[in-house]
Amino acid sequence: MKSFYIYFLVLFSVFCKAQEADSLKPKLWTASANTEYGMVLPTNIHLKSYPHKAFAAYSFEFLKQTNGNRDWESLYNYPQIGVGVIAVDYLTNKQLGSPYSIYGIYNAKIKQWDKLKWYHSINFGISFNSTPYNSDLGYLNSSIGSKTNMFISLGTGLYYEIGKHFDLGLNLRFNHLSNGSLKTPNRGLNSVAPQLSLVYYPERATPQKSDTVRIVHDKYNTVEFSVFAARKSAFYKGTDRDPSNYYQGYIYNIYGAEAFYFRQYSEKSAYGLGVGITQDDEYNHTMYLENGFVYDKKRFSKNQVLASIIPSYRLIMGKLYVNIGAGYYLFKKTWKYDKTPFFQRIGLQYQITDRLFASFGINAYDFHVANYLEWKLGYTFSKKARK
Repeated sequence: MKSFYIYFLVLFSVFCKAQEADSLKPKLWTASANTEYGMVLPTNIHLKSYPHKAFAAYSFEFLKQTNGNRDWESLYNYPQIGVGVIAVDYLTNKQLGSPYSIYGIYNAKIKQWDKLKWYHSINFGISFNSTPYNSDLGYLNSSIGSKTNMFISLGTGLYYEIGKHFDLGLNLRFNHLSNGSLKTPNRGLNSVAPQLSLVYYPERATPQKSDTVRIVHDKYNTVEFSVFAARKSAFYKGTDRDPSNYYQGYIYNIYGAEAFYFRQYSEKSAYGLGVGITQDDEYNHTMYLENGFVYDKKRFSKNQVLASIIPSYRLIMGKLYVNIGAGYYLFKKTWKYDKTPFFQRIGLQYQITDRLFASFGINAYDFHVANYLEWKLGYTFSKKARK
């Protein structure tokens, strides 16, 4: 628990320093305590064998109500942003560990009817203390391959004002733990649960729409260039695998470069098209089994670079962008156990300056299987206002 408190205090202090001094008004803050009781989804053969799949979770969240000081806040209907912690108890399934997570929160109102409010929320963070797959110890659940994982939670629910300072909420949440294939196996651990929330407002503050005419900002066409790097764990997939060491394999490096053209068509959205080249060491090697051990060898006489084309959509929230794309490796040669040439990706991009940006995202295939985590650094070469 010592490391848990350290991680929470560090994240909380960073979040607080990131705010402008004049926006830290006590009346804009709120806190909530939440509990959920649901079930782990049986998405693989080991989870299906569990007679009981129930879990319980307890969380605490600290949020700030945006008030329109930044243009994007009014565009997104004055969302709440903040940090939270959650602890999960898998009850009869202690072999899954006792994970706890620290996460950032985006919580936005969809509609309000007098005292009844409808919200949706997105949480994204990091989770610790899962019990990973270990054949030597007899832990054979292929859901999780590492102690540290990404935590993603999506939810929607209704809140009712029960007094001057409190709301009572009922949500439906979907939670996901995964390490992005940094270590296999990594089938992911998914759960769904109703959540009961008690929200405290020291002082209720409803964002007031300004009577000042809002400036309509320019829309831009941009040309961006970025380089990225990643690592992933891959295992031998032949039918003659050793049952006692089912996930033998190697860790491979991936790196590449991309160029994108984006056309902004509203203050919130842009669409674009990108091209990229990727050096994927897993693609350039093949694994084989010999005397019970897995080895790898070069697949081609010379390394093959993958060329890709990537149509994309961008959601704009101030300096933070959410990039969603679906791509295709144009000349990829595929064998029996190779991944499909189609891939999908979602990433968060932050504009460090008007030109320089950094990005973190997930590259996946089949729309649900993580391939690797991408770390990017890029530069905007052209940024022209649309006429």
